[in-house]
Amino acid sequence: MPPARIAVLMACHNRRALTLRCLAALAAQPLFSARRLWLVDDGSTDATGDAVRALLPQAQVIAGSGDLFWNGGMRLAWAKARASTEACDFFLWLNDDVELAAEALAMLVADADAVAPRGQAVIIAAATTDPASGAVTYGAHRRVGGWRRLRLRLIEPDGAPQPADTISGNVVLVSAAAAARLGSLDARYRHIYGDLDYGLRARREGIPVALASRPAGRCAANAVAGSSLDPRLSRLGRIRLRLREERGLHARDWRCFVRAHGGGRLAVVAHTLSPYLRILAGRPHPEGAPR
Repeated sequence: MPPARIAVLMACHNRRALTLRCLAALAAQPLFSARRLWLVDDGSTDATGDAVRALLPQAQVIAGSGDLFWNGGMRLAWAKARASTEACDFFLWLNDDVELAAEALAMLVADADAVAPRGQAVIIAAATTDPASGAVTYGAHRRVGGWRRLRLRLIEPDGAPQPADTISGNVVLVSAAAAARLGSLDARYRHIYGDLDYGLRARREGIPVALASRPAGRCAANAVAGSSLDPRLSRLGRIRLRLREERGLHARDWRCFVRAHGGGRLAVVAHTLSPYLRILAGRPHPEGAPR
């Protein structure tokens, strides 16, 4: 079988050092071709785009408007890649804070070929691990079950591809056939939850979704310090922060996600109240609630 042709999709904003570290690890992958990299520099003021062009002159660096965020930036990168003349077998979503492990792309392609024959629809998400603790930070998820349909649990890699219900968008391989059936990320999401939505839509369409056999690299989890998830703060302080967060971009995307996949109007009410009830009860925040 010929080597897989992979179009890499990325979005970045003012994280030049992280972006360049990510690209250095990407460039060391045998299956990587710089001319198949589509990176949206969404209004960076730290010369990220110029640094990428200097590092990888053949890469497609696209200037964003500055308000695309992750979902919008990845949609733009994907649209440019699909409109190009560069044929590909797979699209790779890659966050710029991920440092890929050696042979990560080869591992993803091998797992995709193991789940579905080359040319068929398949999505493989890879786990990432925390650089300090080694704990899994992102990857693929299974639904926990019960009345809260959006309770999700991260899956631990076990050496073979495992079926999943949905995905985090940090390191994801989407076959061209899957993209042809599902299209791009949903434009209703501005920043987050477009990845989880994409995985759930894929499952609904009968497209195999799986966690890769081993972690693809390192990526620290988003910090909760200073947010309503910070357990060091008082209950009253966390509730005040939560009320403020309800007016923000992430909460808007979360409500859209709940309406699409949560199970109706009562689910929206339940998922809206749940964070406050957990703060009052002193219970830890479960996976699958707003990130």
